[in-house]
Amino acid sequence: MDKMQKIKVKKSNGEETEAEVLLCFELEKTGKKYILYTFNEVDDKNMETIHASILNEDENGYRLDKMPEEDWKDVKEVMREVIRNEE
Repeated sequence: MDKMQKIKVKKSNGEETEAEVLLCFELEKTGKKYILYTFNEVDDKNMETIHASILNEDENGYRLDKMPEEDWKDVKEVMREVIRNEE
């Protein structure tokens, strides 16, 4: 099994924490790059919480930006496709 790539994420409170990258992809429809990642948290149903952001590159490296609501439908479809292919 491949070793998971890790990223450091600075939260809004300034705290820096490490996350595992699950998937990076670009949607032709939006022309944006997206990243799916996890802090290995589980919810009350014992399911792993997955975070999704827009991945932008700037002079300081990479920046994770909040995804607009209209992008969610397409990003969720990519997530569903990945899950179907893993089954």
